[in-house]
Formats: sequence, C-alpha cells, structure tokens
Amino acid sequence: MAKKKKVTFSFRSAQEMHDVKLAGNFTDWEKGAIMMTKGLSGEWKAQASLEPGEYEYKFLADGAWINDPKADRLTANGWGSENSIKVVK
Repeated sequence: MAKKKKVTFSFRSAQEMHDVKLAGNFTDWEKGAIMMTKGLSGEWKAQASLEPGEYEYKFLADGAWINDPKADRLTANGWGSENSIKVVK
C-alpha cells in the first residue's frame, strides 16, 4: 500500500465567503466534505491525507461549486461542467 501524503488545498475569493468546504472523490463529495479554515490573509485552507494518484475535487463555497484555478488540470464531469484534478506523486 502506498504511503499517504498530506496535501494542502487553498482557495481565495474576491468575494467575502462564510462557509467553504473541500469536496471530492476522496471525501464522497458533499457527504464528507472537509471544512476549510480562513487565515488572516483571507485564504481558505484544508489538508487531506491522500495516496499517490489523481483526485477530482471542487470547493463548495457558500453553496456554490467552484473549480480550483491552481488545479493541475480540469476534467469533464457528468453534470455538464468540470472538476479540478489534483495529482499526488
């Protein structure tokens, strides 16, 4: 079994956000979404322990699904939009 790595996800918005979560195929999407915490700089952060591989995810910010502009790439999803991809080496 491959060793898990701590991966940090970060999100920044020009708009004031009150509730930001990290959701992906590693959290069972919204069901197990990880609450993100807002730092003094206004950037939201969360960590996840992930094995090497590729993971689909999005941020759920005040009820809106948002892709990560810093994602490794995007992929089409079954909802007519795209998901962010994080590659863990």
